[in-house]
This record gives sequence, structure tokens and C-alpha cells, in this order.
Amino acid sequence: MARTASRKALASPRPDGGHLVKPERLQIVLEAIRDAGARGITKAGLVRALGGVAMRTVDRAVLLLEEQGARFGKVREGRPALIHFTLEKAPDWDSRITPHARMALEVALMALEGTATELWFDQLEGLRALADGHLSTRDRDLFRALQAHVGLRGAADDQQALDTKMLTQVLLALGHPEGPRELELTYKAASTGRTSTRTVVPFTLTHDVFSGGAFLLAWDPAKQEPRHFRLARIEEARALGRRGLIPDRDPMERARDLQIGGWFSPAAPFRVGVRVGGTNWPQALLDAPPALPGITVRKEKGGTVLLSFQATELSGPTRFILQFGADAEVLEPKALREHLARTLRAMAARYR
Repeated sequence: MARTASRKALASPRPDGGHLVKPERLQIVLEAIRDAGARGITKAGLVRALGGVAMRTVDRAVLLLEEQGARFGKVREGRPALIHFTLEKAPDWDSRITPHARMALEVALMALEGTATELWFDQLEGLRALADGHLSTRDRDLFRALQAHVGLRGAADDQQALDTKMLTQVLLALGHPEGPRELELTYKAASTGRTSTRTVVPFTLTHDVFSGGAFLLAWDPAKQEPRHFRLARIEEARALGRRGLIPDRDPMERARDLQIGGWFSPAAPFRVGVRVGGTNWPQALLDAPPALPGITVRKEKGGTVLLSFQATELSGPTRFILQFGADAEVLEPKALREHLARTLRAMAARYR
């Protein structure tokens, strides 16, 4: 009969101890071992967690959990030596969030809090609430302490609230199970402030920390090129019934991968070379290379570093390079060097 119960336990996706151990007791044992962490918990501790049951009930619970996929560390410690159980792997039916997954979620949320982009933050905040309901007590306390001691500053803030109805239509068109649908947009241009309506094929949503914005990258059939639309400037959106067609995915993928601060061009990519000196910049760039397309950072003799990355448009690299002031020199391409020189002359003229 014990073997029959074991076979049932193995086949069940949920804790099913038959008449040997109630499922709720299996859950209590699993949580007690999980909460004990690296120090582990003894059988006597598990007896107390179960409210004073017989020792054989604990033995059966541990055996059933192992048959259902759990793996426990068992270390003998003390005098007399007692087995301390630690959790190495939860059973397949366990729905708890792993500490590594919760850490990744928390880091993502901290980054998005720093950029104040409500689109992604609100969605992940919902996942945080869900994850908190599936954390052990020990791990929940750990992450509460983490939140109190970690801060992120220095990114751009996108303070414009997103229209929920607009966003729903964008997501419906983008995530259609049979492929993206055409999307009709009413969009306010940043340069002129004018509003226009166009029909596009959505390709992907991106978030650029450099510019602090969430964007929709889409194919514009009228202009036959990729276009970037800042979500906060989309005034209305309507998912259409027609399937969207993108004749060539290569330009879309280039636009996604090579944009800098939301800027890109359909033109062929070029390589940017920048020498950076100064007291602190070189080591800072070596410690934390900027997240630019194809970035490499190489230390040079004399204490400078050589940055190399890809771009398709001049405005993005210019914005990035200007932060270094007189400590940076553009080496290539010639067009970017000349563009930066014109920009600096115009800046200097304002201070005469």
C-alpha cells in the first residue's frame, strides 16, 4: 500500500500524500525547511512546526516530498549528531518564487523606478505583488531589507501618464496570436507639435533608459521604413482587423538593436570611435561600459580609453559624447566629428 501511495505521489502535480500525510502538512514541512535556510532544521524542529505530531509523520512527509521531486541536504551536526535538513530543490508542484527570480524582478523594478516609466513599472509592480504571495517568510524579509538599502538615481524621468485605452489597443495589435495587426495611430510630433494620423505595423516595444522613454517601433507602409513612436505622444490608437505585413525584417531589427536614445536612421550603420581621458572617466568606463550597440572599451597608454560602438544617426552619439566635455575626442567617423564641431561652436556662441 505504501508503494501504491508513492506511485500516486509521483504522478500528481500537487502534493498528494494519500492517507499517509495530508497535503497541507507536506506544505508546512516544505516551508519550514525553506525558511530555515542554510542553517537547516532538525526533525524535532519539523515536529514542532507540525504542532507536535509523531516523528514517523515527519519521516513520511520527507520521503513523500522526495518522491515528488524535492531534494534535501542532510548534514549531521552537534553532539549527539542530529540531521539538519536544507532545501536544495523544491518538488515540481511547488509554486514558490525562487530567490534568484525575485532578485531579478526587484532589480528590474529598481531600475524602472529610477526612470519613472509607468508603463513597465506598473506591470512589474503587479508581478511583485504576485511574487510576494509566493515567497517564504525568510526571503520576503530579505527583500524588504534590500529595498531599504538600494537606490538608483541619474536616469531620465518620463512624467507623462500613458492612456490605458491607447496602450490596450497597441498591445492588442502587437500581440495578436496570428501575427501583428495593422494599427491606426494619432501621433503628436515632437519637432512641430502637429498631430497626424497614420497606419503602421507594430514590431516591438522598447524602453530606452538613456532618453527615459518607452517607444513603439513600427513599420510605416506609406514611407516604407521603420519609425519610432514615443508612447507618451500617441494620442489615440486603434487595432485594425487586417494582418500587418513587414516586407523585410532586417531594417526593423537594425532599428531595434542600433537605436541610441530613440534616434536611428534607415541608413547603413557606422562605427564611432571616441578617445576619453580625464581623472575619473577612463576607469568609470572600464568599470561600467555604457550599454551602446556593439560597445567595446579599450585601455590605452597614457591613461585614456578608446570607446567604439555602432550607430545609424548622429544625434544619439552626440548626446552621449557631450557629457564628457573637453575630456572626449571623436576619432571617427568624419561626419560625426564635423557635426560635433558645429554643435560645440554653436554652444560657445551662446556664452560670448
